[in-house]
Amino acid sequence: MNILHIDCSPRPESYSRQLSAAIVKKLLGVRPGAHVSRRDFASVPLPHAAPDYATTLSSPATLAAPLRGALDVSEALIQEVEAADVIVIGTPMHNLTVPSVLKAWIDQILRAGRTFKSTPAGKIGMLSDRPVFIGIASGGVFAGDRANQPDFLTPYLSVVLGSIGLKTLQFFPLQATAFLDWDQATLAVDNALAAIDLTVLAKTARPMTVKGA
Repeated sequence: MNILHIDCSPRPESYSRQLSAAIVKKLLGVRPGAHVSRRDFASVPLPHAAPDYATTLSSPATLAAPLRGALDVSEALIQEVEAADVIVIGTPMHNLTVPSVLKAWIDQILRAGRTFKSTPAGKIGMLSDRPVFIGIASGGVFAGDRANQPDFLTPYLSVVLGSIGLKTLQFFPLQATAFLDWDQATLAVDNALAAIDLTVLAKTARPMTVKGA
């Protein structure tokens, strides 16, 4: 099993990083031989859409004849997603939605004719589905009975990932971190992940190859 592990927080010690690491640990507990690929968008941020990339995506004609090198970053990121059996994303909620570093990734992996088709009924995903586990750390409260702010992050990720074919999503909110004692972080992470469903990993099983067979 291949796991693509993405972190987005600018803080080396953050709740969202603890969440994503804990998710990966649970996955490795079930599939100890899994390979983990890392993308740390704080340490190595992605470039935002460049002029050549935007121009190439601007019409069917330019997509059919892309500018040299314009799609290289996008293609590399899409191939990482295709190679992953499972995706784990750790992200803070910045100003009610995703941080810009995660948006930069989204803007590169959503590509007409490559990861989705545009139809009169809307976008149709071209990638095969796979489980996506998303740990969200928020200083405020955006879900549940005590919610006091809007949530544009989870519906946004549901729509954009679903539009390329990734529909098996699980969200794990760790809320009110601004008021959370750091010593309580481990318990808070455990509580956030209490509802994780690892049975979805069954769809990631691949046939084994026996050497010499």
